[in-house]
Amino acid sequence: MIISATITQSLFYILKNTGTCDKLKLIKLLYLADKYHLIRYGRTILNDDYYAMEYGPVGTTVKDILSFDYPTNISENEFEYLNKLIEKTGTYDYRAKNVDISLDMLSETDIEALDFIIKTFGDKESFELSEYTHKYPEWAQYEDLLKNGATKRIRLKTEEFLSVLGDDDPLKMPAEHIDESRKILKSNTSYAWK
Repeated sequence: MIISATITQSLFYILKNTGTCDKLKLIKLLYLADKYHLIRYGRTILNDDYYAMEYGPVGTTVKDILSFDYPTNISENEFEYLNKLIEKTGTYDYRAKNVDISLDMLSETDIEALDFIIKTFGDKESFELSEYTHKYPEWAQYEDLLKNGATKRIRLKTEEFLSVLGDDDPLKMPAEHIDESRKILKSNTSYAWK
């Protein structure tokens, strides 16, 4: 439950700081937070498995958690914890519950990444975020396959997230820094097979 608790706390943190969000926006904000953290620190926040899908990169565990579908997609413990922190306010809309919790699953750098993404992208609409994530090469390389219906999803490798869009990309870091993050990623066995 460690991965799902980290995801649930990340969702709660975003919702607490942005208000009600829909599923697509939450998926995109968490992808961007993972990307930010990987570029800067050599690991993602969520340790999720990502796929390129029609609307951009999607974390599979994030998607499952946001389904609120117990017992199909999440366990009873995950469902109880999720319901303690987040409420579904519509078919695809969510908000944080008014509870005080310890964000013990999130490190200082995780919070830094979430804060940066909220500040930089939190006011964007869902489909605006989706279009933005389509610019990154990890998704763009599969655009034709996804748009012509050849496949519905393609597995992304975590290392592919170390891409930036150029000087105007808010996630940009010097190439040497990204190389160091790549070395950290490769030495981390929990990511070795992703």
